[in-house]
Amino acid sequence: MALRDKNSKNKPYKNRTFFDSFRYAFQGVCTVFQEERNMRFHILTTIVVIFVSLFLSLSMNEWLWIFLVCFLVIIMEIWNTVIENTIDMFSPDYHPLAKKIKDMAAAAVLFTSIFSVIVGVIILLPKLLVFFQLV
Repeated sequence: MALRDKNSKNKPYKNRTFFDSFRYAFQGVCTVFQEERNMRFHILTTIVVIFVSLFLSLSMNEWLWIFLVCFLVIIMEIWNTVIENTIDMFSPDYHPLAKKIKDMAAAAVLFTSIFSVIVGVIILLPKLLVFFQLV
């Protein structure tokens, strides 16, 4: 697999290298982190959950579930932001359909967050109870 796209010379909008793609993707993460309060909350929550989990002797499967739900929430927040920005670009004034679309995108984040809390409680709560009984 080549790290440079041979056909990119004729397409000024195309990333020329794999590293360009990575740089622009990282720039997107930075943008959503800077502009979206909820993303900062999700990142902080992920860091806290992972830090707490380090002390709880999680199994491999438990780690996989913790990482899965944490990253799903972050991914859904990114998609929510993409949808909101796209709607704002094409419909800067209030429109009832724009509101519906934004509300549904936010609902996807909400349900993903609820799922992550349920998984977190199932995995972490019993271990936290044991941990605090031993301390």
